[in-house]
Amino acid sequence: MAAVGGLWCGAGLLHEFTLEIAQQYANVQGRLVRKQRVREITGKVEGTRVKVDPQRDHTMELQASGDELRIVSASGMLALATGQSFTRATGSSCKG
Repeated sequence: MAAVGGLWCGAGLLHEFTLEIAQQYANVQGRLVRKQRVREITGKVEGTRVKVDPQRDHTMELQASGDELRIVSASGMLALATGQSFTRATGSSCKG
């Protein structure tokens, strides 16, 4: 099971986003933050995949690989972010 807890920084089109994840075994909860907007998320880790529980009409599935979390599928407002990724923060913040 992938260890995905911690702070992740959006790369490319997601450069304004941060993803904070708290992981307890296979369960994750977190916050997807862009500017002052915060979206609370919950989900499960299955192997190297993080499956985010549906939030209204938004779904998201991430693939963990080393220090990268890539969005492999998404719907709703997050659909345009499919293929984009987050990188693990190298400190306590994302510098952009």
